[in-house]
Amino acid sequence: NQLGSYCTWCNMVCCYSQLSAPEVVTGTYNGSVTISCQYSLQFKEYTKYWCKGQVYELCTIIVKTPKVRQNDRSSIVDDKEAGVFTVTMTLLQKTDEDMYWCVIARHGRNIFSPQTLSWANLSHTSSPRIKHLNSVCI
Repeated sequence: NQLGSYCTWCNMVCCYSQLSAPEVVTGTYNGSVTISCQYSLQFKEYTKYWCKGQVYELCTIIVKTPKVRQNDRSSIVDDKEAGVFTVTMTLLQKTDEDMYWCVIARHGRNIFSPQTLSWANLSHTSSPRIKHLNSVCI
């Protein structure tokens, strides 16, 4: 059925275009990392946050919009015109190595995308690979 195939394709594009971020971010001890979470402009007025934990449903919120917010070592900035919120973590410690989540909070089901923070012996880099798994369509 051509219509069914088209709708499946549209749903995939919808999912994949809602929220994207690097799949793996690599940091160094006492260094810093910056993670850009790009989102569809239809979500520009929604609250965004960055949380830590292996399981999304149990993750701990580290920083949260609507304004520029920061805790002792992390900050978040939401550029609504560009459709991207940026998280910076500084003074990285071994305990920071974990799974993190870019999240758009909304009624019903949130939209989220996982990132893994790992360690390197040299400088920190962001992987060019983009992971869209777990983005949710509306």
